[in-house]
Amino acid sequence: SAFDDISTDDFEDSRDILVIHREESDKLNKVNCDILVIQFYELEYLITDELLNNKKLVYVVHSVPTPEPAPFDDPFGGNYDVQEKFYRLCDLSECIVCVSEAEREKLSYIYPQFSEKIHVIYNGITQHNVVLNDNYKNSRKTFGYIGRTDYRKGIIEALEVVRDLDATLKLACPKNDYDYLKRIIAYVNAAKMWDRVTFCGWCDGQRKENFFDSLDALLIPSLYEPFGYVAIEGMLKGLPLISSKNGGLDEILDGYKYKYEPYKRGDFKEKVEAFINDSNEEIEKQQMILLNNLKRFTSEEMGKNYNALFDKILKK
Repeated sequence: SAFDDISTDDFEDSRDILVIHREESDKLNKVNCDILVIQFYELEYLITDELLNNKKLVYVVHSVPTPEPAPFDDPFGGNYDVQEKFYRLCDLSECIVCVSEAEREKLSYIYPQFSEKIHVIYNGITQHNVVLNDNYKNSRKTFGYIGRTDYRKGIIEALEVVRDLDATLKLACPKNDYDYLKRIIAYVNAAKMWDRVTFCGWCDGQRKENFFDSLDALLIPSLYEPFGYVAIEGMLKGLPLISSKNGGLDEILDGYKYKYEPYKRGDFKEKVEAFINDSNEEIEKQQMILLNNLKRFTSEEMGKNYNALFDKILKK
């Protein structure tokens, strides 16, 4: 039920977060600020004239909401309600932030009239000292996937590659798409891979740490990633990655060897086999490339870039 006043009892410590229910959205009109930042098109209904009231609107697009691959003549795949909300936010915004150059290019292609107000600010994450994972020095057989159960994540494509290798695959994912999960299980059964595929369920906390520690390399077989937080997570664990290079992943993995074109038949398997056959020295060299790339994706760097953008908007 809705609270008469703002409740912060659910938080373990004090934070600058206002928690309200949908029915209390009128309280937003009382918030005094110069810039409003919205990060999800489904919240478009909140942006009223009363709320804007001379404030500047910044729309952070974490993902242009198109199917994958996006149909050439209908990028939103017939989802006109989504398209309408997304367009309105883009139109109302003083500026639009995309989380990768790939997303900026996609948005500019769909709506060239908004190109001039699109900025790219990479997502960032709090980072600590990274210890390189060297499991590969003893084994090149244990691969893992972590993420949603979703056709766009390329899980079946990963199974296709592992099927023909002397290797195992650990899947750390929730049951959020039952139809796709059925396809995965059917593939495992048909390929007789029962003893080489482990379903770990959704891993968080220490289970997640143990999952990463158990791998020789992390697979990121996504057909497309607007940004690619999973790559950052794998890099922070010091793991070698074998990753698609569609979308923001190509930018995160700049200069890295083990990335492939997901729509090019055989390219994924070729990169896995290269990882299996390369020398320890070559893999360590590639890990150092990832370690150096991490510097561009810190929470501090992200915060600095947003502050610079906000200052520019206010001066304008």
